[in-house]
Amino acid sequence: MILNSTLLHYKSFITGCSINRKGESAKEKLIIIESDDWGAIRTPSKETIEFFERKGFDVAKSIYKNDALASQDDLEKLFEVLQSHKGSNGKPAVITANSIMANPDFEKIKANNFQHYHWEPFTTTFKRYPKHQNNWEIWQQGIKNGVFHPQFHGREHLNINRWMKALQSNNEAILTSFNHNTTYSGYDDYSFMEAYDWDISDDIREHKKIISDGLQIFEEHFGFRSKSFIAPCYNWDTQLESFLSTQGIEWIQSLRSQLQPTGVFNEYQYKRHHFGQKQNGLRFNIRNCFFEPSMLPQKDWVTSCLAQIQAAFLCSKPAVICSHRINFVGFVNLKNGERGLRDLNHLLKAIVKKWPDAKFITTDELSRFI
Repeated sequence: MILNSTLLHYKSFITGCSINRKGESAKEKLIIIESDDWGAIRTPSKETIEFFERKGFDVAKSIYKNDALASQDDLEKLFEVLQSHKGSNGKPAVITANSIMANPDFEKIKANNFQHYHWEPFTTTFKRYPKHQNNWEIWQQGIKNGVFHPQFHGREHLNINRWMKALQSNNEAILTSFNHNTTYSGYDDYSFMEAYDWDISDDIREHKKIISDGLQIFEEHFGFRSKSFIAPCYNWDTQLESFLSTQGIEWIQSLRSQLQPTGVFNEYQYKRHHFGQKQNGLRFNIRNCFFEPSMLPQKDWVTSCLAQIQAAFLCSKPAVICSHRINFVGFVNLKNGERGLRDLNHLLKAIVKKWPDAKFITTDELSRFI
């Protein structure tokens, strides 16, 4: 076990050094936890997954079956863990909560015989779930306490055109999923999640309208403009960047490689970026540390993430931790949430001990330090 842990640390450290080789420097030790998908629907209930299992849907066997809207209990437990660990400036650990502003309005879409798309604000979606009635108030409390800081992830986490065409085709699996208030295809969880992928380049014009609407909903709810943006599934067209800049976006959150659409699903052009890179009026913040216990449950994510943080600091880069919402949600599977929160607590405790001079900041605060 010790040997395996040492090997994992070494491999993670070397990979981290490779990611951080290029880019601007940060003088201070900065920890940023970027967490995607807050507000987006996925699995509405345990009973739905059990139904999908009986139907033989692939999603019932995948890790994504555990992903769901975080319940009030999930949020309170997460915020308690974050609040218990503070950086050198006395501020608690905080997640940059990359949020989805709307979800499909299934009732209206069905009432129009799948001919027109309709959406509802994420706060309306909360009210449809049994253990989420007070979520909006809990979000606001988390913001006030400095542990939960929303940024813009998209209006929907959904490729609307592809989904609507699939519904209109009367595909049985997709309609079955629809009737259970999900956008699963039955076979491929990711088939409709790339919100800004396109089949024809004219779709980009529609994506700009969707983003503009989403940013307006964001400001109406939170009282401030989002200064950063992360594209669903790391998939966006470079033509969107100048538009995002005009909308007040300053930072693009990204992996080292952007997935540039080509017009064919799941076939992308890979564009490399580095930390602090300036392009089309924006700057890039590259995720260089990963903490995803739900994605690969057998892995020691604490050890690997600590090694990646060490590599980031050695290269004078912020430690930007990628950790999706799924890791902290126990609404569908209680053990999933318990595992993620336990590991998060261990990770944050180790960070504060190993780097007592480190600060926890949010993505949009980067401009103050770089």
